[in-house]
Amino acid sequence: MNAVILAAGTGSRLRPLTIDQPKACVTVDGVPILEHQIRAYDAAGFESISVVTGYMPAKIRELCDRLSEELPVDIGLIHNEAFANTDNMYSLYCAREEIAGEPFVLSNGDVVFEPEVVDRLAELDDHSAVAVDADQYDPEAMKITVDEQGAVDGISKEFDAEAAAATSIDLYRFSAATSAKLFDRIVRRIEIDQEYTAWTELALDELVGTASHDVRPVDISGANWVEIDDQADLLAADHTFSSLGGLHSKEAVFFDLDGTIYLDETPVDGAVELVEELRAAGVDVYFLSNNSSRWKPTYADRLSSLGIAADPDDVILSTDGVIDYLQTNEVESSYVVGTEAMRGAVAEAGIEPQASDPETVVVGFDSELTYEKVAAATLAIRGGAEFVLAHGDTVCPTEAGLIPDCGSIGALVETASGRSPTQIFGKPNERMIDHVIEREGYAPSEVVIVGDRLSTDIELADRLGCGSVSVLSGETTRRDIETADQTPSLVVASVDDLSGDETVGTPSMTDPGEI
Repeated sequence: MNAVILAAGTGSRLRPLTIDQPKACVTVDGVPILEHQIRAYDAAGFESISVVTGYMPAKIRELCDRLSEELPVDIGLIHNEAFANTDNMYSLYCAREEIAGEPFVLSNGDVVFEPEVVDRLAELDDHSAVAVDADQYDPEAMKITVDEQGAVDGISKEFDAEAAAATSIDLYRFSAATSAKLFDRIVRRIEIDQEYTAWTELALDELVGTASHDVRPVDISGANWVEIDDQADLLAADHTFSSLGGLHSKEAVFFDLDGTIYLDETPVDGAVELVEELRAAGVDVYFLSNNSSRWKPTYADRLSSLGIAADPDDVILSTDGVIDYLQTNEVESSYVVGTEAMRGAVAEAGIEPQASDPETVVVGFDSELTYEKVAAATLAIRGGAEFVLAHGDTVCPTEAGLIPDCGSIGALVETASGRSPTQIFGKPNERMIDHVIEREGYAPSEVVIVGDRLSTDIELADRLGCGSVSVLSGETTRRDIETADQTPSLVVASVDDLSGDETVGTPSMTDPGEI
């Protein structure tokens, strides 16, 4: 059996993700949409796959070349030169020399589906089929109607819920005879009627309106699939196909605070309820922050004031790593560029925080920063004091936007002193939480870190080998995830999407004209 994947469209409704890559290369669970499809076809035993390209074909060629080296299936490329001014019928027309009159399976290159969906089509006897989901209805999607014998006799967006038998997922199987009839109609529409912006479904609807065809519906209800049209659909696919599983069955969840649980003094929608759900399910909940401007009791009180019960021991800060380092190295005197709260925490640990001739200069997130502090720190470092940084975050998310954080203050001191920090604590340094994991005996596979920063929260999870959730309520955008070195186990708009074990949303059917 052969397959054709239509992947020529510009994916305009996914911008800015598709500014520098085609929609088929956008990732779901860290894997390009097109790769999901190719691997599903390969697993079902398909012999060859023809991918019709258009927008940014070099990106698709690069992906297909890599998969050709890994998989036995033969992957060929067909280019639609007129992709910018045509729709998916013209893309299929471009494949006529290779596939007309031959049995094949057709899919649009913006759908992610389980291999089981392809298996159901591949296992059919020699007749044509439309893969449908009888549990879904979308006014904007293609729907089918069937005759008294159960054969498809119409496919259109116009069918209302009463008339429609099921929703098409834009995945089709054609027998050799039906393939020939379909291409006869496509060639006529393109070459004679010049319908360059028509959908393949128009030719298919004309075909099934006749008595001589063998197209039947195949219900794939219960199998996972999502057709990706916009970023809401992409988030639904991220959730549906995540390798993480539900948080409620894990041993421990570590939540970042700023940008994840709250923004300034406002909790993120659903944060209170999610923490309550997890604790009720027996999951240990901790709170992480690189923000060294406050100490643990203040964070615990703040969380409690927001409706999230918390003890100081539930809070893990970058300052913990700093203090542990100073104590381990028997440092007695330091100069802390930090808030009074941070200086107080260092003093409580038995270390002078404002020494005139310090052994170590500590730079934290100082919302009380003065020029005098920067000057004193610079002179001490130039005089031989060790320079350590509480954490490397350059900006802090707030309701008003991003503001300078510890990394930015550290960069000022580094520029002035001519010295780089010898140690950078906080996320993504494993020492942030590995002592808790070891103390409690958590298996890394049973731990999840939830945060809004790829370079800290998700990188920490990668280093520890545990699961991760990237929320888009803080610093990270969905486009950032496409180009990052880190691959989160799950991407959600916010923690509000993590309640229960259900997916973020229901599958969405894309406009086939964009393929």
